[in-house]
Amino acid sequence: MGSARILLTGGGAETEAALRVAFEGDGFSIKLDHTETPEDTLTALVSLPFQLCIVRSRSDQPQHALEICEGAKEAGVRIPIVVLMDLVSRHTEDEFLSAGALAAMPWDGSQDAMLRNLVRLTVTLRSTEESLRASNDQLVQEMLTLQDERERAEAVNAQYVELAENYALAKEELEKLNQEKNKFFSIIAHDLRSPFTSLLGFTALLEQRADKLSPEKVKDYAQTIDASATRVFKLLENLLEWSRLQMDRVSVEPVSFKVSDITLNTIDLLGPVAADKDIKLIETDSAPHAFADPQMIDAVIRNLVNNAIKFTPPGGTITIGYETTPTGRTRINVTDTGVGMSEKTLDKLFNLADNVSTLGTDGENGTGLGLLLCNELVERNAGKLYVESELGKGSTFSFTLPVKAPQVSLA
Repeated sequence: MGSARILLTGGGAETEAALRVAFEGDGFSIKLDHTETPEDTLTALVSLPFQLCIVRSRSDQPQHALEICEGAKEAGVRIPIVVLMDLVSRHTEDEFLSAGALAAMPWDGSQDAMLRNLVRLTVTLRSTEESLRASNDQLVQEMLTLQDERERAEAVNAQYVELAENYALAKEELEKLNQEKNKFFSIIAHDLRSPFTSLLGFTALLEQRADKLSPEKVKDYAQTIDASATRVFKLLENLLEWSRLQMDRVSVEPVSFKVSDITLNTIDLLGPVAADKDIKLIETDSAPHAFADPQMIDAVIRNLVNNAIKFTPPGGTITIGYETTPTGRTRINVTDTGVGMSEKTLDKLFNLADNVSTLGTDGENGTGLGLLLCNELVERNAGKLYVESELGKGSTFSFTLPVKAPQVSLA
């Protein structure tokens, strides 16, 4: 059974009776509070948790309803206001909407179905808004938890520094930790703000204009909200993984494996994504063996191919190739025909102090942490990550890995 608390102003007993009749026998209850003057109405809207405000506008006193709408708008009140008009007048209706009313409709006491649907829609939107705010509060709490873990890790490192015999080594470690801390907070402050702004903005539009939007527009808004929420989720995933790497909570379990087995997984996963963008994703050369952690290398190849798709326009090609270096190591190359990078961007690519994150050729969003994670994972497997790029001509990301386990001396 649904219910709503409604503020009714200027209606009197006649309007109240009509409202109650509109909801009789359909399992939906309403609680009506009354005010008479614009001043009392604005005071009630600011201080009490109403789901809806209904203003009865008499044809001889439309200024009262306008004063309420304008006053609520200026006070930042988010409670929807519906104006019930005596006469049908497009000009008067537009005045109410411009003043901040959610809707203005003619009312003679017989439009029961329209009023029922309007109240239910308003209550649903308010409930959705409260749910989103609760989710936002939970997300903020999780971020604070991450911050607490980071501070505890820094405290442990501080103790290590005090016990370190080599002052130069301790100083270098502290500088690195401080750089990582600044990167962590800058990403949270910058990259989380944008999707949350979009998320809250479109939910506000849905709340305020739901009765005027077409189904196609509502679907479009919902897709934008979903994309913003997905971006936040991906950012938090990368932040968690990056934090675990920095705190050495990830163990490396190297084995000998054929690199093409990992590459085929990536092609199966991202091939449809590339095809949707009209990009060819191919593998060339004979696949070598490598001695590393397969799960980590899978994440590296998948991330590099995903980046290549992001920055390659339709009609382009992404090639995964292999070679053996002069020192006998395995080298994996991911080459694209995308937009490439300038020398200035290349210089900042693996710098913790700079958050390099740009939009893809189809407006795809990034988190700025993908390549940092790749670099960490490759280094954990005794390899090195390289990049060659020219603006407008594409990029090649390469990394090396040992072919077999290092020999252990028995002497």
